Amino acid sequence: MDSKQKKTLFSRGMTRRTFLKGSAGSIAAALAAATPGRFLTQGIYAPALIQNNKTVVLAIQEFAHDAIKAVLPDFEASTGLTVQLEGGPASGTDMLTKYGPSFASGESAVDVISDADDDSPTFIRAGYIEPLTDIIPQETWDDFPESFGSQIEKFHSFDGQRYRIPHEFAIGYFFTRKDWLDSKGLKSPATWEELVNVGKELADPANGVWGTTDALIKPALLYVYVAYLTAQSGGDVFAFDEATAEALQFLYDMIYTHKIFPEDALNQDYTAQNQLYMSDKVAVMRQWPFFQSVAEGDTAWFAPEKLAIELPPAGAAGSKAWWGGWGFSVPKFAPNMDGAKELIKYLTSVEIAPKLAEGQSWFIMPRKSILDAFAGKENAVLTAMGAYAAAGVPAARPFHARVAEAQTVVDDAASQFLTNQLSLADTIKYGQEQIAALGT
Repeated sequence: MDSKQKKTLFSRGMTRRTFLKGSAGSIAAALAAATPGRFLTQGIYAPALIQNNKTVVLAIQEFAHDAIKAVLPDFEASTGLTVQLEGGPASGTDMLTKYGPSFASGESAVDVISDADDDSPTFIRAGYIEPLTDIIPQETWDDFPESFGSQIEKFHSFDGQRYRIPHEFAIGYFFTRKDWLDSKGLKSPATWEELVNVGKELADPANGVWGTTDALIKPALLYVYVAYLTAQSGGDVFAFDEATAEALQFLYDMIYTHKIFPEDALNQDYTAQNQLYMSDKVAVMRQWPFFQSVAEGDTAWFAPEKLAIELPPAGAAGSKAWWGGWGFSVPKFAPNMDGAKELIKYLTSVEIAPKLAEGQSWFIMPRKSILDAFAGKENAVLTAMGAYAAAGVPAARPFHARVAEAQTVVDDAASQFLTNQLSLADTIKYGQEQIAALGT
């Protein structure tokens, strides 16, 4: 894709004909017109009336609460339930820490959880999650694209049963300060080499201004970025192969050799990363789709030219970013199992999923119902999703049967290398030995 094509793709957005196919009219009209009294007549999924326990607790990250609240009135009116939202952890590792001990004791304080790829396989294989086979209707599964099949089988299923349903298509988008680039006559970096050159042009470390950054704090977030770079170098991060070593060295050099990436990132989470960007201290960065809504929410700061999404800089394997995501599950020990089943079925239905996507970019996925609802509308995340797909950017998320533990190995190995405790050769050797010790 040449620069002219890319500029056109990102500035005009994908057309209805080329990507967002289908009519939004019937779905959008039904959603807009739906009220508790007309709920059934609009053809929208109708929850069953729950006679007993009147509260169902959903644990999900707080930035998603407003979007969830917006779709709850019809559900609560139809079921007689009250949905209580609880803040959920921001990483799969934290999910294991928070919920693992209670699940292991056969207890749960919540009825539905939003959980990540890196904790779900562990919970599922431990027998802590209720199967969704008899809960989620086939029309909902059919709403997902065929390309999701492998990911659903690896991260959401076990022994022929499905235990989790995706609510997020998570891919690291490459956000750029187009206004900064334009002011210097620069283009968005298309390769690792260009990322370094652009970073040097725009970074001012003495004043806390950086070419790029990411959240590298342990647990889990350092793994995310190392896996992102390894997808671009063409490696298998859990194999600690030569391409993984190349990715680790590139990250080290951005921090220490080229000084375009803050060393403090090793102690920063996504909130700190986002704040750095929105404080006008970062030129370009990888971040998850939810950042689009976060940035737009800061109306005093936001402008489209401050948040232009471009293709990721290419390593040896090309312009790549791995994808995965979060999904809804029902703990086997849910206090209100009937309410939990109704809520997860409702939130993932073909009628409600588009409304969640409208409320928070975190819920935007390439499901048919969502694409139909957004057809003809300007949406930066959907435009980028289509552009990334067309350019072949999405790469499979690395899988290991003990994925959370394998990610911890990457975290630990990368951390020791980036803090000068181990040489690169010793880091690779350590990683390979620790992965081998996990077994398969």
